[in-house]
Parts: sequence; structure tokens; C-alpha cells
Amino acid sequence: MLNWLANLISHHAPTPEKQAERALSELRMGLFQAEQRVLDAQMQADYYRSRIAFCEEVVKTGIEQVSDHRKCPAEVSVESLRPNLKLTAAQ
Repeated sequence: MLNWLANLISHHAPTPEKQAERALSELRMGLFQAEQRVLDAQMQADYYRSRIAFCEEVVKTGIEQVSDHRKCPAEVSVESLRPNLKLTAAQ
């Protein structure tokens, strides 16, 4: 009986490989959540950047010219909003 119990315990012992396998999904979820927080922070920074640009334009030229200009918006590229952001493909 004792031999059977020792064999059972040794067969189901938490080896480093088994522990790493269990931790892998948790680590992937943590990475996903961190990447989401980065994307959310970038969106929030873009929001405030556009609000600051709008307010600076209003201060410089007046609300009438800014509101007329915003009625027919020009193409704005992501590169002009975030010049130092480099997008890479996930592997």
C-alpha cells in the first residue's frame, strides 16, 4: 500500500514542466491585459492631444475660424498624431 501511494505521489508531483505549463496561460493573459492597457493609454493620449490642439487653435485664431475649418475636415494621418509610435506585427 505504501509503495502504491509513493508511486501515485511521484506520478502526480508538480514538476517544473507542469508548473510552467500551468503558468503559461496566466502569463499570456497578463501580457494581453498589459497590451490592452497600453492601447487604452494611447487612445487617451490621442484624445487629450486633439483637445489641446483644438483649444490652441481656438486661442490662436478664434472659434469662428476653427468651427468653419472643422466642418470640412482634412485627412489626418495617425503618423501626424503620434509621430514616434512604431506599430509591429505580433508573432
